Amino acid sequence: MNGYFVPEPHQKPAHADEMDGPNCKTYTLKMLRQCAGSELPLRVKVTSTKADEGHAVYHFATTSVTSMNVWRASYRYSELLAFRTHVEDEWTCHDEKCSGSCQSLRDLLEASFPKKGLGILSTWAHTVEDRKLKFKNVLIHLLRSVLLPGSTMKCFHARQNLPKHLFEFLGVEADADKRTLLQVYVDNHQGGIKKSATTVDLSKLGRESSMKKSATTSDLASMSAAVPTVTPVESSQCMVCLEDVGLNIDAQSGGDAAVELQCKHKFHRECIFEWLTFQYHCPVCRAQVGPSAMTNYCRPKNQVQWWLGNFSEDPLKPDTE
Repeated sequence: MNGYFVPEPHQKPAHADEMDGPNCKTYTLKMLRQCAGSELPLRVKVTSTKADEGHAVYHFATTSVTSMNVWRASYRYSELLAFRTHVEDEWTCHDEKCSGSCQSLRDLLEASFPKKGLGILSTWAHTVEDRKLKFKNVLIHLLRSVLLPGSTMKCFHARQNLPKHLFEFLGVEADADKRTLLQVYVDNHQGGIKKSATTVDLSKLGRESSMKKSATTSDLASMSAAVPTVTPVESSQCMVCLEDVGLNIDAQSGGDAAVELQCKHKFHRECIFEWLTFQYHCPVCRAQVGPSAMTNYCRPKNQVQWWLGNFSEDPLKPDTE
């Protein structure tokens, strides 16, 4: 992948009329606060205790829907505030020409994150309960931005930094539990192909200077010119990085393992998995990956963020064939 950003090849920026279309839904901040994140591959539960030092400690239990692993982490308010600062200052970009929705994500964090108050009030039951709910809503939206195909991961800087630091913050260690919704879907529909239990660190893409698998921005943009028909083809070339995909699939592992979409196009695992963080079509024929879904929009201030949701079928359900 290229070392800057991968643009959405076929979708123009959302306009007001598009956001009100028949297969679209616009969320207000109040509506987002009521979302439980039930479509996410990871579910977050927040509890709290009072430390002997007299401050509240917030405990986060993150459960993987696919493996049922539970990952735990505990933080004080000051540590959560520092995490928010990292998200805003370091893990999202500040480029005026950002190809994703970094500013929209920062606007939502600003509106949703619990405000800092008097220390004497920090352990009051009302304050703790209010903060627990807001922390959960913030984390659900961050996971939504990372795990569902959408505009946030179109930004290369956010794609390289936000997911890995978010998983680290939540204590998620297994690579298989870091997969996005469509990555899980693709793994579940590999048919006779040997499934890999783990996924590679996608942050290595485009950052290793010695890596030859590099597609230019123009290469990726030109993919939209492909005829949008589902035509099975036999090709040994990954159409993302333009290098050969090994034919001995069982002998491969990690990012070089071959992955076949339902349209029969094959790609390197790490190439197509990064693509699917912000896209939901095959790069070659534009066949849809995953079940039908609704495009959701949120505009905290002036910038728009979109993501897929409200799927017609459960994308996380294993293939029974």
